[in-house]
Amino acid sequence: MCKELVLTWQSPSNREWFVVGRLKQEQNAYKFVYTRGAEKAEVHGFIGFSGMSKFDQKYQSDTLFPLFQNRVLNKSRPDRGDFLEWLDMTEENYSEFEELARTGGIRVTDNVQLYPVPENRDGFYEVLFFTHGTRHLAPHFLDRVDRLSKGEKLYLAFDRQNERDNDAILLRTKDPVEFVGYCPKFFAKDFVEILNKSNPLDDIVTVEKVNSYAPEQLKLLCKFRALWPENFIPFNHDDFCPLI
Repeated sequence: MCKELVLTWQSPSNREWFVVGRLKQEQNAYKFVYTRGAEKAEVHGFIGFSGMSKFDQKYQSDTLFPLFQNRVLNKSRPDRGDFLEWLDMTEENYSEFEELARTGGIRVTDNVQLYPVPENRDGFYEVLFFTHGTRHLAPHFLDRVDRLSKGEKLYLAFDRQNERDNDAILLRTKDPVEFVGYCPKFFAKDFVEILNKSNPLDDIVTVEKVNSYAPEQLKLLCKFRALWPENFIPFNHDDFCPLI
């Protein structure tokens, strides 16, 4: 189960995304700190979050901070069963933290997204993620998404000429080649590092679940799994480092 999340924020002025914080679950407490990326985001209008506005302070709570709790689906919702099925979760393996790890805490009305920090699991790097950018796919590619099957291998394709993000990574099928979405933005650098140290013939990215009738952001659940490289640290980049 996920124990730490990275928080990202999108500037409303230029639509650029920044890493601004880290949320950790330790025993019965939640701890939040801002990262160095928050200082870069500040130049673009980032002022922190309500009740946690000081960048140079650690925050701790016995319950999820409101910023994150508001992104968890209400348990009384009549569609909760469908929602858990889309996430490939059951009541038995459910936790609010894991829900946030899988959904990214995405809400249509704001500009915040969460990323799980993968842990070394018996020598493997493993993370579940929903593909991004479905709205940019041509209709025949969307049809292909619906025809994917669990366990099907997907391939990483670098989109270097992407005008918004030259680190972007597309996901494609084998034959015929059809694009089925993008890898989440802030996983890209780690995925590339791991891929460069792995056997490219391995089934590194596979389909975990296809949700034909789910909202766009929950359509295609994938798994990235590869051997954990020696001395590898997830998100080991300056913007991800805590300010304190």
